[in-house]
Amino acid sequence: MIKSMTGFGRVEKVSGPYQFRVEMKSLNSKGLNIINQLPGYLSMKEIELNNLVQEYVSRGKVQTRVQVKFLEPPKVLEIDKNVVRAYYSMLDEIVGELSLPEPVKLSDLLNFREVFRIELSDEEIENIWNHLVLILREALEKLVEERKKEGQKIGADLKRILEDLSSRVEEIEKISDQLPALYREKIKEEVEKILPQDVSVKEDILENHVAFMATKADIREEITRLRSHIKRALELIESDEPVGMNLDFLGQEMLRELNTILSKSISGEITSLALEGKVLVSQFREQIQNVE
Repeated sequence: MIKSMTGFGRVEKVSGPYQFRVEMKSLNSKGLNIINQLPGYLSMKEIELNNLVQEYVSRGKVQTRVQVKFLEPPKVLEIDKNVVRAYYSMLDEIVGELSLPEPVKLSDLLNFREVFRIELSDEEIENIWNHLVLILREALEKLVEERKKEGQKIGADLKRILEDLSSRVEEIEKISDQLPALYREKIKEEVEKILPQDVSVKEDILENHVAFMATKADIREEITRLRSHIKRALELIESDEPVGMNLDFLGQEMLRELNTILSKSISGEITSLALEGKVLVSQFREQIQNVE
């Protein structure tokens, strides 16, 4: 069954000497767009994280947010004193300019995250990453599960739309089968209005005109292709593979066939049914924008 591009997965877990909180959110996108929020010391792992996301997701805007809490005090925590001095100078200047009663306090300076710096060894970073990968996979599995649940709802809606479209195509075909007789009757009526009453219409000329009109307005190929596109779309909806772009292409082709039918139609009923079909295809394509 198809998957939606929207989903969410969150995992909070203690692993080793760390407490992790991982949130993954995915939204609609034309391609795969990965945005990561990692602690600075894990920035070297961003490519590996992107590769990991691509194992689970092939389309959508995926936002990953990772927080790591050290359960044991890290040995390499430093305070950038120059940054602290710069903040103090700036805040002290503001206190003076505004004549504020309270002086700058240490607690004020500690609110700036930039004053802290963690310089972890490669070995420590690798250890964090090894713990984090398992939690990332768990969050990705939850994300994919949400996308599947949403995809089931979208798939059911797409099937309903395609069934409605299929019934319109069936009605169009029934009416088109009767068109030659309708053309014959209309042409005969028009000709008889023009000719004097004592002049009869030659049957061979009439039949030639009917054949010409029937050929010009023949929509059997369009109906056959529409049915083929609907059948293929129904097959793709059941697929576990990313099929959003393929379905979008089929939607374009269905719209093209309906436009051709409209351009050939001389029947009000067929025109009405084809317009209804276009509305259904528009609904179909709108839903496809949510499919991976």
